[in-house]
Amino acid sequence: MKKGITGIFMGSLLVMGASLNVAADEHDDKNCDDFSSHEEVMEFWYTNGYSAENDPHDLDRDNDGLACEVSQSEYDDYVASQEATGSDDEAAEDQDEAVEAEEEGAALPDTASNGPLMMLFGAGIAGAGSLLLFRRKKQTA
Repeated sequence: MKKGITGIFMGSLLVMGASLNVAADEHDDKNCDDFSSHEEVMEFWYTNGYSAENDPHDLDRDNDGLACEVSQSEYDDYVASQEATGSDDEAAEDQDEAVEAEEEGAALPDTASNGPLMMLFGAGIAGAGSLLLFRRKKQTA
């Protein structure tokens, strides 16, 4: 009876841990429908430095290096306009970064996850399994 209850308890802990880990991996996945215009798509694509080889949201379905069926000429015009205004923006960004560096307790980046919590959870399960194994060896000896 105790083994059955322990098994159910450990199984439910594993299922709960797996669901927590899956929830941590779900992030803001973008689709072409999430953008209202080609301008918005190009801005997202350009600012994140995406390309045909680097497309985590799978916005470039045909692998031509352009997101959401944006034409090459549209994207080239957008990049040219961004590079023209880029020199002015770099000075403003440097100033913003200096102010941001002075702030304490800033928000964590989007890459933050509960990985250490899951490692602790796994160590606890391994410890409980070891305890049960040693206990069983003492009973059978």
